[in-house]
Amino acid sequence: MIEAGATGRERWKIVLAEDDDDHALLIEWALERASPGGVEVHRARNGEEAVDLVEEAVPDLVLLDLKMPGRTGHEVLEYLKGDDRLRKIPIAVLTSSDRDEDVARSYGLGGNHFITKPENPEDLERRLGSLLQNLAELSGIRRGAEGLEPSAVSAVGPATFTLRRLLGWGAAVVIVLALAAFAYLSGAFD
Repeated sequence: MIEAGATGRERWKIVLAEDDDDHALLIEWALERASPGGVEVHRARNGEEAVDLVEEAVPDLVLLDLKMPGRTGHEVLEYLKGDDRLRKIPIAVLTSSDRDEDVARSYGLGGNHFITKPENPEDLERRLGSLLQNLAELSGIRRGAEGLEPSAVSAVGPATFTLRRLLGWGAAVVIVLALAAFAYLSGAFD
């Protein structure tokens, strides 16, 4: 349990996008224990519901599972970070996946945190407590920086991720065509 006031916030408003009822109950339990001021959790069971809840509630944090019916977690993440009104909401991907591709894509789409669901409920509580504490500290920094212009813009966005993937496939096609032409010219198909 985090000490009272350690997260620097009285109450958190959180959208939890999780289709598994057991996981959702465990996450809500861990959030309640990790935040002494309490949490107000709005639960979405699929990607479409997650988008609707975030647009409606404008929460302090979104906890997003990747594998959901309807829109996937990555599709929800891309949509939310592409919306000028919602892009500043911190999004933590909280999923059972630990694949490097999922981690890279989540950060590439603008995700702020990536947490693999631990087996132990106490570990989940600690991880969520650390997340809330970090977000509270960052919120304090942002309040002190009101009116300052951004000094940098990320060059890695959803379009960059897609372009890199297309360039990779394009390079593979060129290599295959070059090898086929070489084989043909050297008489390998005679």
